[in-house]
Amino acid sequence: MSGLRRFTLHESGALLGRFEPIEVDLLRLATSQLVDMLDAGAADPQLAASDGVFGRLLPVAYPDDAAAAADFRRFTATDLLKRKAQNAQIVLGSLGTDPASAADAASEGDTAGLDTEDRQPVTISLDADAVQAWLRSLTDLRLTLADRLQISPDGVVHLVGDDARFLGELYDWLGMLQEELVYTIDV
Repeated sequence: MSGLRRFTLHESGALLGRFEPIEVDLLRLATSQLVDMLDAGAADPQLAASDGVFGRLLPVAYPDDAAAAADFRRFTATDLLKRKAQNAQIVLGSLGTDPASAADAASEGDTAGLDTEDRQPVTISLDADAVQAWLRSLTDLRLTLADRLQISPDGVVHLVGDDARFLGELYDWLGMLQEELVYTIDV
């Protein structure tokens, strides 16, 4: 998509996004994993309290008062995680049908929705609420990756190994998407 704008405002007021199929697949995979993680944290407050990624997603409300911070987290964490999961579900819904689902349908004789190897770019349409859900979910995805990459407050990546390069590129790409989305709605 070099030189082309990924997001554009349509005269109807909708925001249109254009993605390569592999980008949609990657967004769908990352967002699905985010939903699973958020659902697990909402279902198990102990997990949400002990896993570092939730510390990034739900920062301490009262850094100078441990008791107030613990109370705040106890009363708000589950609902916040559920709302984050709802935002991610909106992103998934806007991405359309999962190719794996289409392949399952094809194995049952329905080939109408099956993409070929030469899949065409995908255009999505987002209303104002969906744009906000996208912005929030992109932030949550980046915060999750920042934890996985062990990015310190000064921005240094401390993860080493085979996953570091891919996760770092994914982190940067999601940041670019977020920036392009903000730029488009800020015009």
